[in-house]
Amino acid sequence: MKTYAMMVLGCKVNDYEATYVRENMDKYFKETDFKSKADIYLIFTCCVTNTAEAKTRKFIHAARRNNPDAYICTIGCLSQIKSSSEVFEDVDLIIGSDKKDQIVDLIRQGVQKNMVEEKISEDFEHLYIESYPSRSRSFLKIQDGCNQFCSYCVIPYSRGRERSADHEKILEEAKILARENKEIVLTGIHTGRYNDGSYDLYHLLKDMADIEDLETIRLSSIEITEINDQIIGLMTENKKLARHLHIPIQSASNTILKAMHRPYTVEGYMERITYIRKKMPDISISTDLIVGFPNESDELFEETLSNLRKIGFSFIHVFPYSRKSGTAADKMDGHIDPKIKKDRVRQVMELEKEYTERYYSSFIGKSVDVLIEKCNDGISSGYCRQYIYIDIDQKLEVGRLYKVIIDQVSLEGVKGHAA
Repeated sequence: MKTYAMMVLGCKVNDYEATYVRENMDKYFKETDFKSKADIYLIFTCCVTNTAEAKTRKFIHAARRNNPDAYICTIGCLSQIKSSSEVFEDVDLIIGSDKKDQIVDLIRQGVQKNMVEEKISEDFEHLYIESYPSRSRSFLKIQDGCNQFCSYCVIPYSRGRERSADHEKILEEAKILARENKEIVLTGIHTGRYNDGSYDLYHLLKDMADIEDLETIRLSSIEITEINDQIIGLMTENKKLARHLHIPIQSASNTILKAMHRPYTVEGYMERITYIRKKMPDISISTDLIVGFPNESDELFEETLSNLRKIGFSFIHVFPYSRKSGTAADKMDGHIDPKIKKDRVRQVMELEKEYTERYYSSFIGKSVDVLIEKCNDGISSGYCRQYIYIDIDQKLEVGRLYKVIIDQVSLEGVKGHAA
């Protein structure tokens, strides 16, 4: 039997799509480690940062080095926007944002072709998964594409316009996944914009909460403008919805937000966060942040730091601004020195440590629901509904939800015991 190896870069959407491809590859090929010699290499690409692009180059070279005669297939966002570039010169099959449901058949046929088309389909490509590798958590893609066109972002060009999955197909897939995976993370490029006619994200969450086998529903990410009162009300009423929202802010300066073409102000963002915390005082609110955006002066960065202190996120994914050709920001003046961007990332990370530890410490002595993801050497670990990763010095069953008392919090981790 021929072997294949897979490397997945980027977001949770890529993870979901790769799982679909893996599930179907396993019917005909045997998977091996990417560092090993394989007959076929698949690389799910990302274009959000220059680092992701560099990694794609690295893994293409590594695959060819491991086996000069290997069949190499690249898939996803970077393939979509740069399929004709020298990055993909040594690739046999290039798949962009469409035709992911055809990948396995194309590989079996040995097709050597650039399959990327300039116009991305406006139809949602439903990739049906029957099981997830994890015995605890699974992702479920419900939406694709973006219409927002933030000035720094290439995703609308690499993923196309917004489109959503049929809600009945989502619920059918969720019921099957929930038999083995007790937590489902709903994901998409713009998850909060899910819309199947008059059936929106609120209706989907409400119906998913009725799935008997499912114990936790989590949103991978949602914009502040899309968290309506219905969703907040449902979260307060139904314990199946995780007490965690990842809400990208990208900058905490109105000047930079305007330049980014983000559809809110810092004041509006903070007002909504205050309302959410009033309804759910223990909720974890995390975010994405870009530093070093063009014309972000020291004063504007200090403004962002000041507002971050006021908001007090449970954790922050911080990125230095990454220049991307074809975006409005790329054409702007005032690009920031990489050393300054690196130092700003450091400052945000130092701030994050303080507020993360403060949030986690608020749970000492309290009971939380933890889904066990692994158990090694008698130590069980998993995330609670507030997305705190907890180690328990007990042997517990993977895939089960346990009541856990948090005992200890430090920068090294959070520890607790099963109640």
